Amino acid sequence: MKRGLLTTILTITCLVMAFGVFQASAQENTGANTNTNIMNINGTMITQVQFQRELANDLSKDAGKSLTNDEVKERIQKVLQNIERKELIYQECQKNNIVVTDDEINQKYDTEKGKFASEEEYLKYKNTDAVTRKSEIKRDLAIQRLMNQKYAPAVTDQEVEKYFKDNPDKFKDAQLDQVKDSIKKQLGKEKMADSYNKLYVDLKSKASIEYFLK
Repeated sequence: MKRGLLTTILTITCLVMAFGVFQASAQENTGANTNTNIMNINGTMITQVQFQRELANDLSKDAGKSLTNDEVKERIQKVLQNIERKELIYQECQKNNIVVTDDEINQKYDTEKGKFASEEEYLKYKNTDAVTRKSEIKRDLAIQRLMNQKYAPAVTDQEVEKYFKDNPDKFKDAQLDQVKDSIKKQLGKEKMADSYNKLYVDLKSKASIEYFLK
């Protein structure tokens, strides 16, 4: 990894740990080129700014916690993989002509925003601006729609019954009919996560991915 980016990352890490928010001034403090591309995924460039914002969001979950350099590096790899995964699956959405309307985007945006005292507080928490956040929402909704339409696995009654029998400690004094729906929902989430990861592995095996950082 280039020394300049590593310095920027460590600076942002310290700021996130201290304040729990992304500080755009970190780029100025380190002299980083904010237009630098760090990854090419099938022709789509991922910028340093995008990466830093997502890293800051990830690190903010542990604000106030001291992380070692090795732990920071692990988080960096996790964020890079997450960016790669989402981009590949979003590209699959585009190939499948998945449509997300402005009304759907705005509804989701307003729902999220409504949990905060103001839009400014909401965007500060997300470490972003309104345009970027709506773009992220569009991608997330598209991915969710693709998975539901093409990759949502069915959960059979036999699977539900087996899970109920195999986990008696989780369902003490409960009858199958009382917990059937919750079990089915849980198994559905697990299967969907498995389908999501399998799709990512398949798409990655066919993708052209270039990292510009060594």
